[in-house]
Amino acid sequence: MRKQVLTWALPLLILLPACRTASAQDIKLVFSKDQNLETAGAPYAPMDVSRSPETGSDMSLSKSHRAELLSQFKGLVHMGLKKATYEKWEGRDMADCMKPEKPDARWSYRCEIITGEGTGDYYFYPSESRRLATLQELDIRVDAADEKILDDFRRPVQDLFGKGTLVAKTTVQSQAIGPIRHWNTGEDIAELFIDHSVRPEGAVRFVWMRSPLVGGTQARLPDGQASLKSQ
Repeated sequence: MRKQVLTWALPLLILLPACRTASAQDIKLVFSKDQNLETAGAPYAPMDVSRSPETGSDMSLSKSHRAELLSQFKGLVHMGLKKATYEKWEGRDMADCMKPEKPDARWSYRCEIITGEGTGDYYFYPSESRRLATLQELDIRVDAADEKILDDFRRPVQDLFGKGTLVAKTTVQSQAIGPIRHWNTGEDIAELFIDHSVRPEGAVRFVWMRSPLVGGTQARLPDGQASLKSQ
């Protein structure tokens, strides 16, 4: 059964474990006017929610809805900020995790966290010593295809990696439409764009790969980057 995570609402978060009845000690209240990637989406337990139908590309999002989507995005990114081992990753209690079904898969574990209007996939690959699996890839989708949302999401990502570049195509398999923002720090590669490969009406997608996954062909810049202007 899939686990889902309650939207990180402002200013109040009421967080309940999905697997048992909550007691007074289970309920945590968090007050915040401006969450950032360090505080949004802290490791609280999930709660079942239904997805909103109001994020299609043909609808204009309200300011409050955009703020809600940004909060969900920050929460999903927060869960991948640390290159934690699979055993010690703070998101395991709220995620569905699995081992690869195909023997040629490079990753050791994939964990999925679902919010009201977003999904985060967290991939754990063998570490440099190959003794442990560490979090080396995030693939986050938020169900909106609004370029204003894309710009909203760019700001916290830019806080992590600095200014990026606009590139002609993504390094991952996708059906990208519109601007593709790309960051490469040498140890991290990140991209932010609107992808139509899974959701026909489009979803904002953020992919972050970090070392040791980033290396060799993974670290090569996509064609056309050198000819495009920086943000």
